[in-house]
Amino acid sequence: MKAVSLFARLGVFAFVLVLLREVMEHPMFSDSSTQVPPTTVDFAVSILNDWAIITIVLGILLAMAMIGASYLVRDERLVNLLYDMGGEER
Repeated sequence: MKAVSLFARLGVFAFVLVLLREVMEHPMFSDSSTQVPPTTVDFAVSILNDWAIITIVLGILLAMAMIGASYLVRDERLVNLLYDMGGEER
């Protein structure tokens, strides 16, 4: 089991390194001084126009996570259920 855990950690570390390398090779990070850095308006337009479907899907996933978390936190022990309903334990 420790070997699987170690292998998973190494895999995640390698994935992060590859992802970081790919991000840093993007033309946005080039040394050319003629390129204008992106602004917050460019970011907003990109999120709301170019990536609209992905933004909606991520919103749905986050909403599902919040609903699942609230369901897992509920306390359904008999004592608490009776207290919430105003009854007494027999």
